[in-house]
Amino acid sequence: MGGSGVIPAWKLRRELGRLGQQLRAVPEAVWEPLVQRLHDRKLARGFPTLDGDQPLGPKVALILCWQPQGLAPSFHDTLRHLVDSGYAPFVVSNAPLSAADRQTLKPLIWRAVERPNFGYDFGGYRDGLILLRHWAVHPDRLVILNDSIWFPLWPGDLTLQRAEASAFDVVGTILRQRDDIMFLESYFFSIRGPVLDHPGFRAFWDGLRLTSNKYKVIRRGERGFGLALRQAGIAMGPLFSSDQLSRLFETADEPDLRQYLARIATVDPDELAEAAALAAAPSSPDWVQNARGFVVRVLKRAQPYSTFPVAAAGRLGYPMLKKSAEPVNVHWRASFLKAVDDGILPAPLPSVLAEARERTRDAG
Repeated sequence: MGGSGVIPAWKLRRELGRLGQQLRAVPEAVWEPLVQRLHDRKLARGFPTLDGDQPLGPKVALILCWQPQGLAPSFHDTLRHLVDSGYAPFVVSNAPLSAADRQTLKPLIWRAVERPNFGYDFGGYRDGLILLRHWAVHPDRLVILNDSIWFPLWPGDLTLQRAEASAFDVVGTILRQRDDIMFLESYFFSIRGPVLDHPGFRAFWDGLRLTSNKYKVIRRGERGFGLALRQAGIAMGPLFSSDQLSRLFETADEPDLRQYLARIATVDPDELAEAAALAAAPSSPDWVQNARGFVVRVLKRAQPYSTFPVAAAGRLGYPMLKKSAEPVNVHWRASFLKAVDDGILPAPLPSVLAEARERTRDAG
């Protein structure tokens, strides 16, 4: 695959974007600490706050959002799901909330705050945790998530309950690992209450240097949090393990493999063509072996939940879909929607379906 030696345009754009962020990191190292000091003074004085109608209980969900054009219907569905699951939603908005948003939020939340859009998701997570401590709120279970994903996809989702039943202290959906780097993807954490007072946990958040450079957010936030948990001896783990996903493909029969290949989500045209050819090829004694070998090659560089959504969502119930306009996520959504249209996957919540179609069409 890709034997011509020419770097695909999508990969070149991605690498140039990363290089640009790394170059911007040099001057940012000078002014970002100053911005953080000013930001923390505003935090100490108090951000604009909205008290909602939901009571504070033993389970709290800190949900970050950035929706400057107004809160989407799916965001309200997320809040309803959290309330129905026994959580008191605490919204941290990186954009001002309109009067209309405040009115629709009030019945669905325990509290909301508006903060400046500094530090992306980890900046909002940090400020939310500081505020909970300031308000002497010590939940038995804290869920942290952000609106970069649609969650849940389907009614009756049990992800929150599965996380509560997990043996891990901090639970995510996917654990990323490369060499000695290990971290949970940061759009969803479920945390045992005692962890919030662990010195290692508090030291990470108190010492986090905020940045609005995505490259540094990933390095300091997502990866840094994983390192801090490991160094503190706090057990972290995923709801969907790499072994579980590998077994899914290793044990799949020919009809399932053909479905997975026919609806692959990839930005690589060579992979797409090879998957289509395999999916359409006649049965043969070595077809299953060839298909599994192709899957193994693809997954050496790609994530199974986004590359093979029919397998992850349809067989394992992976409950989230990313909103990002990055090509890999656009292809993921397009493949997911095609499977829905073909009747292979059940239709998600109406708000999710409408918004996913719109974002995928606009990005296409």
